[in-house]
Amino acid sequence: MSRLRSFVSRISTFLRRPSADNELNDELRAHIDALTEENIRRGMSEPDARAAAHREFGGVEQTKESYREQRSLPFLETLTRDIRFALRGLRRDKGFASLAILTLALGIGVNTSLFTVDKC
Repeated sequence: MSRLRSFVSRISTFLRRPSADNELNDELRAHIDALTEENIRRGMSEPDARAAAHREFGGVEQTKESYREQRSLPFLETLTRDIRFALRGLRRDKGFASLAILTLALGIGVNTSLFTVDKC
């Protein structure tokens, strides 16, 4: 059951990625603010306390990347990024796009007709 729950969690995070990123940013900011307040209570000035909090917390961007790897589906993210890149390229070069679509349509049509005739 935990695998199913994990998979559903990953899909929901993938589908609501902008809001999940905002939630993560808010949570990390809250952690750093809490560490900063703790350092101020210890007697540090605010700039020194914030710098010490960042050092103590570690790399924020590394933490974000680690969280994204744990809570998302990297394969789907890569696939959607590749599809967007391909569509941009096809939109930019209309002649190549037309030739590619025509070649695919012709190939699919020929294969379909060959396998249909073969079964008759």
